Amino acid sequence: MPVLSVRLLGPLAISRNDVPVTLPSSRKLRALLAYLALAPHPVSRSRLCELLWDVPNDPRGELRWCLSKLRGALDAPGRHRVVTQGDTVALDLSDCLVDALEVSKAASQGLGSLDVDRLRALAKLFAGDFLDGLELERSPHFNSWLIAQRRRFSACHAAVLGRLVASLPAHSDEAIAHLDTWVELAPFDTRGHLALLSNLAGRGEAGAAEQHLAS
Repeated sequence: MPVLSVRLLGPLAISRNDVPVTLPSSRKLRALLAYLALAPHPVSRSRLCELLWDVPNDPRGELRWCLSKLRGALDAPGRHRVVTQGDTVALDLSDCLVDALEVSKAASQGLGSLDVDRLRALAKLFAGDFLDGLELERSPHFNSWLIAQRRRFSACHAAVLGRLVASLPAHSDEAIAHLDTWVELAPFDTRGHLALLSNLAGRGEAGAAEQHLAS
């Protein structure tokens, strides 16, 4: 069966066997896909309508349109990924590659148990913010959820970088590159700054350490 991949860490994208799958330009379609992908349980249609649409519109009609487009993008012959039962909707992505789910699973199992290669692979999944570039007007409930997810995955990214730096040779160029990314990602996380300063001092780059302190 073709391998389906869904990227949520960065601009949303779907590919099948590394070939991009074209989605309609609808932002709400993308928002619906992301929300259902991360939902641990089936979601009621009324909840989805409340989350994404204004009441004066025809939210259930728009939801039906979005679900039909998701079926076209995600389903394969003999494999239905958009699952509706009664008034609920869910996505079956159990055999798909979903970057955000990979990160969530690794974080829940504990990053400390992962080897360097696995940490590198996780770090590469972060192509940008969660749903980079996607915001919805007049959808405060969705935007609150979106902000919370962006914070969660940003913290996961920082944690992956921290574990990766701790697992690499202390003064390697790769460690420095990940430290720079960590500090840029989480400028108020003192752990990243302290690790960078320690690394620079260990490399004998006192001037660079002083410059970082002054910046």
